[in-house]
Amino acid sequence: MGFFTSGMSIDRRREGAREVAVKAEMEEAGKNKVLIKVEVPAEDVSKAIDRAFRDISREVFIPGFRKGKVPRRVLQARLGMDAIYEEVKQSNLPDYYAEALELLGIEPIDEPELDIDEIAVEDGKPLSFEATVEIKPRVVLENYKGIEVERPDEEVSEEEVSRVLDSMREKFAQLDVVSGKVLVDGDHALIDFDGTVNDVPFEGGSAKDFMLEIGTENIWPEFNEELRGKRKGDILDIKVKIPEQFPEEELAGQVASFKVIVKEVKVKKLPEANDDFAKESSKFDTIEELKGDIRGKLEEAKKTQAQESVRMQVLEKLAEGLDVEIPEKMVEDYAHHRRHELEARLASQGIPLDTYLKAVDFSEERMEDEFKDEAKQIIANEMVLDAVIAAEGMEIGDEELREEIEKRAEMFGVKSESFRQVLEERGGLEELREDLRRRKALKFLGDNAVFAGEGGEPSSGEESAESAQAPGEEIPESESAPAEGESAAAEKEDTEVEE
Repeated sequence: MGFFTSGMSIDRRREGAREVAVKAEMEEAGKNKVLIKVEVPAEDVSKAIDRAFRDISREVFIPGFRKGKVPRRVLQARLGMDAIYEEVKQSNLPDYYAEALELLGIEPIDEPELDIDEIAVEDGKPLSFEATVEIKPRVVLENYKGIEVERPDEEVSEEEVSRVLDSMREKFAQLDVVSGKVLVDGDHALIDFDGTVNDVPFEGGSAKDFMLEIGTENIWPEFNEELRGKRKGDILDIKVKIPEQFPEEELAGQVASFKVIVKEVKVKKLPEANDDFAKESSKFDTIEELKGDIRGKLEEAKKTQAQESVRMQVLEKLAEGLDVEIPEKMVEDYAHHRRHELEARLASQGIPLDTYLKAVDFSEERMEDEFKDEAKQIIANEMVLDAVIAAEGMEIGDEELREEIEKRAEMFGVKSESFRQVLEERGGLEELREDLRRRKALKFLGDNAVFAGEGGEPSSGEESAESAQAPGEEIPESESAPAEGESAAAEKEDTEVEE
């Protein structure tokens, strides 16, 4: 039935939906299916019939009467009661169905199976119907506390501090011209180049005063190979095989010819890591103070990463141990959502999907397979978290919700009242609560994990809902720990699209 919405909840009903005191019961109807039986009181059926007469009166044209003013007896004589009863079903069944779902506390994953033609409507009598509904598999976790995990490495090495310091020095580096220098990886060449395909220049094939760092991947590989060992004043003829997946189809697979002139050779010179550099690049007066600040930030970052690692280790172990078959409908819906999300993101950048797939060397089939594999992992993770939420009776209070709304509103640079209004209009408040509940459940799993081989030492020193505070290393809580992993396709999407 097209007017039913899969997963419809009390917050996501159609605009103007009316609450009705329906009676509902359910029984098992097969694997991940239930049969729900719904009865609508006669009083509410009569009200629905009255509304149907009023709605039809506003729509039909009958000579001698204004729209909305057609008497009931005239409508009944002209249209017959069957048309009125059909309007009752079309306008009210989705609301009756939503009330039954709310009452029974079930979340369907597909539209219900029912025969609308078999549903009888009669004034003054209750309306009854049955529907078979596919639901999420029920998951009950026997053991989710005390899960053993590997202790993440939280030590910060001198090498890591030096890498950050060197990265800062790179930002303050100067390029010095060196006469007679032979180009090697890491040097910079100032070049002019002109490219043609079949002796015809092409867009983007020529440039003046182009600065190229030798050894990087931001230009054709053949340029790196031919420029190594060259000096200022050298003139080169470079042949480039354009990849088959090149976005410009008329150039894909062609051989381009470039005439390249080396105008200057420059060498990167990093500033000394001393007190002067610390003063220039930071708020500190000495290099030791700067190094200490770098180390402190690295330690905080590693502690955050460690806590996220602990949580994800527990979640992945529990998800792998689930003895449930994820319904194909859930997998397909998620894959469809991810594809739509990708297409929308690409469209905002003016990139067609097929062009993107060529650029990242992905077929549509491979992309769909990646999305489905990702879906299975994420759905399994959510099932675990939802089972923990149910077992622990976790809820998100109004104050917690308000704080999260304020945090997100600040992140987007809008007023919290406006952000909340948008969420309410789009039915997003319950989704936000669900997200917060799952984050709370994920934190709970991490807090109740233990490090393998360390005599059951807890992974967190924080007190949980069920256990008193115990000694052990505390891993600071991340503001937003992920509850799901990303596939190779998603990783490629994020990197390639942003470039």
